[in-house]
Amino acid sequence: MDTRQSDNTPNLEQLMQLGIQSARFGNKENARVIFQQVLDADKQNERAWLWMAAVAETPDERMRYLNTVLRINPNHPTALRELKQLQAKQESSVGQAMRYGFLILAVILVLILLAVAVLILA
Repeated sequence: MDTRQSDNTPNLEQLMQLGIQSARFGNKENARVIFQQVLDADKQNERAWLWMAAVAETPDERMRYLNTVLRINPNHPTALRELKQLQAKQESSVGQAMRYGFLILAVILVLILLAVAVLILA
């Protein structure tokens, strides 16, 4: 069986470069398709998983892709850094939502107290 690629079929590195170029030009959807082709051929390709994280549609997807890189290479510096930043951003968002929630609750309580005071004095 002949396993050589034809001259028209890009190899994995050529696909990676095409995906990177698509990502850099802002065509994330096309980049995801290309990186997925690389991953279909090589599930352990750290670069492809890292780039999938870069073009992910959601923070959850991004986190999943970064964790995949870290399963392949637990000491991957870029994946560690990006995951740490993503987790810090999510924690910050949760903290901010909690602060706004408490602020809204405080405003509601003040309004209720004012309404009760008006009813008592009336």
